[in-house]
Amino acid sequence: MEPLQIARQFVDTDGWPQMKEYLCCEAQQQAKNQTLGQQIPHNLQRSCELLQQGDSTAVVAVELRDSVSRNDFYLHFAKEADAWKLQAIRSLAMTQLGPPMLKLLTAMPETEIAQYNQKHPDADHAFTVGNLRLWIGSDADVINHFTSHQAGFQKVVRLVQTRQYFTATDSIAGEQAANTDPEVKNLLRKLYIGRITQHETNCDSCIEFIIGGRVDNTVGLLYQPKPAEVPAMDPDRLIVVRPITKGWYLYKTTRGNL
Repeated sequence: MEPLQIARQFVDTDGWPQMKEYLCCEAQQQAKNQTLGQQIPHNLQRSCELLQQGDSTAVVAVELRDSVSRNDFYLHFAKEADAWKLQAIRSLAMTQLGPPMLKLLTAMPETEIAQYNQKHPDADHAFTVGNLRLWIGSDADVINHFTSHQAGFQKVVRLVQTRQYFTATDSIAGEQAANTDPEVKNLLRKLYIGRITQHETNCDSCIEFIIGGRVDNTVGLLYQPKPAEVPAMDPDRLIVVRPITKGWYLYKTTRGNL
């Protein structure tokens, strides 16, 4: 069976007697008796999309949704003795604080919002709410946000390249200069982006727009116009690199398991 076929069986609502034949590594411990599809509510709609398949690895994105929510998982596969096996199941971790923070902020009356803005001039109420919604949102939410504001993202790239912030020998100083540039900073705030960097995906030729996250679990947008230089997905670090449009990708990192 091919990775996409295995993924569809694994998230289906029915049982799968042959499941253990297609599992390896930590996935064997995560799905001892039931598939992922059996462990989640039956009313959730589920769809699978093959993101990458090479000679020895593959990644399938799984979206689970109902009328009020959408969640994304990433199934990482490895080839063993000419047979594809599900190796690991990943999703963005450590997002539990997001929903209560968002609920608290959106319930604030105007007087409290004004006070909040005075105390947080660099990340006011509107920015924080927009940023939180993206951080805990679905892949579809992030992609829609990018599509609606693509001109702004492209302008940031042009400014960073023109002003050569990431071509200096001292990359840390260049990154700091880019993020404190008034024009760049103003655009990033409008786009609900925390900062730009080149250190999240170990891609020195990429520009990473970090939305947010905690510790090593981050979500953002990646700019790299050369497909050959786009970093490879890895279940232990770069859990997804999802194409959006030419040169642009959604990415997520993690250090923890589900």
